Amino acid sequence: DPGAINRRGLESLIKAGAFDSAQGNRAQQFAVIDSAIETGQRAWKDKQFGQAGLFAMAMDDQPAHAGQPLPALDDWTPQQKLSGEKEMLGIYVTGHPLDEFADKVRELATHDTERLEGLERGADVALCGILTGVQRKRNKKGEPYAQMVLEDRLGTVEAMVFAKQYNDVLPSLAEDKAVLVRGVVVPQVDAPTKLSVLSVIPLESARVHLPSLISIRVSVGTNGTRDKAEALNQLFDKKRGDTEVRLRIEKARDFSVILDVATKVRPDKEFQAEIERICGPEAVEVLAS
Repeated sequence: DPGAINRRGLESLIKAGAFDSAQGNRAQQFAVIDSAIETGQRAWKDKQFGQAGLFAMAMDDQPAHAGQPLPALDDWTPQQKLSGEKEMLGIYVTGHPLDEFADKVRELATHDTERLEGLERGADVALCGILTGVQRKRNKKGEPYAQMVLEDRLGTVEAMVFAKQYNDVLPSLAEDKAVLVRGVVVPQVDAPTKLSVLSVIPLESARVHLPSLISIRVSVGTNGTRDKAEALNQLFDKKRGDTEVRLRIEKARDFSVILDVATKVRPDKEFQAEIERICGPEAVEVLAS
């Protein structure tokens, strides 16, 4: 029945990934919606008026996918697919917008939405997530402000951009985009904590700032693991990067030796946690940023 065939319905099904197992990618399927509807309606009319005849018999011998060739189009980007899934289903199906920024999220986020309750008013936080429900408003003085929801993998938090920060933040207030939000905690009485937004940076342009030179204190005979040399070699090989390393090998009240290491490393949070396990707490010192 052509009444059951409509463009909006097919668009919704394609966005939701209902035809991912069929021929073509989502961009190609989207491009041939109109011709598919036209073909379906024509076939229905032919059937209604008994005009199938020999034509239908001939078509029965054709492969099921025969018809108008699909246009040569690149598939939608992962972000486009995810936006369509969220729009139609209310959830992400094939992934999450934060997936491609996993390394940045790990380095840049100080908190997630589950760890805001109990923080003191005015506590500085940085969260990575997706902005949804962005509403632009004006206060009683006529000044602009914005309300929105920041969603990460663990939950959501209501966020506000007050008039003082509004003009600076406005260009980055885009729906369904992965962003780094810096702000301060605003606890509520008998209600979930809110966030006062100070800045919003798209994760695609956010940068992880790592030092150019670090020192690692290696105490002989104390702290951390016993076979420190082997453990450090394995860690340096695993975490290669652009930061130079200087070892400070020392034994209390005995000797201290400075040694520059040929291997450069990436001293991210995982690296520093491993150094603490191997060499003990506060073993890493930044010598040059």
